[in-house]
Amino acid sequence: MGTMKDWLCVPQPRLGAGGLLVLLVLGSLTAPLSLDMYTPSIPGIAAYFNTTDDVVNLTLVGYYLFMALGLLLFGPLSDKFGRRPVLVAGLSAYALASLACAASASIWMLVAARLVQALGSGAMSAVCTAVVKDAVKPAYRERMLAVIQIMFVVGPVGAPIIGAGILAFTGWRGVFVVLAAVSLVQLVMALAFRETLPEDARLRTSVPATLARLGQVAKNPAFMAFLLISSAWEIGYMGYVSVGSYIYIDFFGFSALGFSLFFAAAALMCAVGPAAWLKISKGVSRRNFTTIALVASVALGVAVLLVGKTSAFVFCGLFLAFVFFESAVRPYAVNVLLAQQDSDVGSASALINCTRSLVGVVGMFLVILPVFGDYVEATGWMMAGGLGLALVGWVVMLRSRHTLRGLE
Repeated sequence: MGTMKDWLCVPQPRLGAGGLLVLLVLGSLTAPLSLDMYTPSIPGIAAYFNTTDDVVNLTLVGYYLFMALGLLLFGPLSDKFGRRPVLVAGLSAYALASLACAASASIWMLVAARLVQALGSGAMSAVCTAVVKDAVKPAYRERMLAVIQIMFVVGPVGAPIIGAGILAFTGWRGVFVVLAAVSLVQLVMALAFRETLPEDARLRTSVPATLARLGQVAKNPAFMAFLLISSAWEIGYMGYVSVGSYIYIDFFGFSALGFSLFFAAAALMCAVGPAAWLKISKGVSRRNFTTIALVASVALGVAVLLVGKTSAFVFCGLFLAFVFFESAVRPYAVNVLLAQQDSDVGSASALINCTRSLVGVVGMFLVILPVFGDYVEATGWMMAGGLGLALVGWVVMLRSRHTLRGLE
């Protein structure tokens, strides 16, 4: 297996392999931290600003939409200007926007600041995924992605509990002060980061032409099909993130801390999935496991519809199993998608993360539609419906002539 230093094909003299891993984990954590630390505050923010839940939900949905925009913009630009400048710019924007969130005098100021914060987050997410392709040897790339996701769980597990604690002592503004502090730590690390994209590998095209490279990546039908299929879990997952506080606090009657513990359990499962996949992959192909995961996830969504309302623990248990499959599929799905690109890695990274974000936004929009009886039912439909469509797409893809490298 070798030491982590042996995994790198681009050394990091100041950060070291461990420091690079920490930077990548923190960069990948930015988006979930911005949600998970904030979600315990959502029910109270509507009352604080004397507004509706739908308006407050814009701070979540708007965040994801603009993070997707940031991914599309800054991923290709990192192919032209390098990873480090884009990373530093994204972190700077995120830190300033977090402080603006903390100082918001109205709900609309909070929404606007969240949108800028999301742009910075998009820049970080796109660059971090691209750096894995740049700096990690192919033989270790999937393992690195799994390690990042396993370590990634520390934030989502602790963030809701920390958020609830901050809410109890300082109110929701304190959450954004903490987020600003975390981003400043990342900024210091980014300044020590050694560029992983050499000058001779960068795009020499104009900025508009650079952004147009996204279209070249998207022209690969197998790439896009597998990207959409592997992103389908985000419909159920992000639908849950959007309404989880209402399910546990309003529907099942738990406190904000109780909600945080349920939420942390789902986040903890995000570490179990990739760790289990590293073991499972020795005897099961990616192709077969994807089929198993899709079928099981549809069944879990149906189970939520049938018995999810009986208790919070039943609902949580079913959703934990759903998260297991989502988190097990993600590392190898990203690795397979990146393996299709010999160039335009920033654009591919942007498209991967942007698509996942946009699919998640679809779930966040659909789950609050008034056509459902309650949020438990809505979450069940997001799980069963989203993965049902993905399963159909998967069957069609397997029967087509399109192939993907690494999807044996």
